Amino acid sequence: MPTANINGFQMYYETEGEGFPVVHIHGGFGGLGTGLLEAEAPAWRDRFAKHFQVITYDRRASGRSSYPQEGFTMENFARDLRELLRHLGHDRAHVWGTSAGGHIALAFGLEYPEASVSLVISDSAPWLSPDEELKDGLRKRIQILKERGSEAAYKARATEGTVGLNLYAERPAQSEEEKRSREEMLEWVRAQLRDITREERIAKYAGELRNYSAYVDWDATPRLRGMKPPTLILYGTEDSIFPAEGSRIMTQLIPNVEHKAFEGAGHGVTVMYPEAIDLVLSFLQRHTPGQT
Repeated sequence: MPTANINGFQMYYETEGEGFPVVHIHGGFGGLGTGLLEAEAPAWRDRFAKHFQVITYDRRASGRSSYPQEGFTMENFARDLRELLRHLGHDRAHVWGTSAGGHIALAFGLEYPEASVSLVISDSAPWLSPDEELKDGLRKRIQILKERGSEAAYKARATEGTVGLNLYAERPAQSEEEKRSREEMLEWVRAQLRDITREERIAKYAGELRNYSAYVDWDATPRLRGMKPPTLILYGTEDSIFPAEGSRIMTQLIPNVEHKAFEGAGHGVTVMYPEAIDLVLSFLQRHTPGQT
């Protein structure tokens, strides 16, 4: 299992293929739920690995990486990626962020333009949410974690309810296949939760809240006009996790931008639409140094 001490934590990462590097930043907020999964490689990885070196990694307090108690800012998430690339011997890369990984890709492009050959942002936004009630709930839970510790924050789930984006129940399933897939995923998560101790659950939930703390008040909008790398934006017009308005704003403000809106699509266009993967591959090939 390839791991390395990257920017203060043990990071799990994988590489596949040879050539110019393309790094993919996964979605989710770590901790329980999405961050509990030992995610399979993206379905497109083998195809892209014929042209590029594809780099995937588990983010800070996610998946198979370690759960530090510090370093949870968007700028530091970008630094995590910069240090991983240096560890692998790369000065520059294509950077593709999906969902909550899209925010980190934006931050990387803003903080390290010299290292960003291009950006791909799919199913994401320049902010966490315009919903102040949702963000206020997160702020209160994060404050409990800071002032009273991990166990108090975990207990608050039972007395005050869960907080954050609900990645599975925000919108109705668009098809029977999606409904079945979602139910299977939820059952898989429940089974994993049954297999870990209460102490592990508390620690992972704290990791999730720490991840959220980097997002809750972060907004890239004022800086988007200064984005230097060429950028591709892909989104669904009916996305209920990161609504389309955020993607539309990015397409309006980022100077060198291409975009594709998938009409009627929800969250996950690069999973649901082969055309989206074709667009990403074409974009990366056109912007790879030395290729025409």
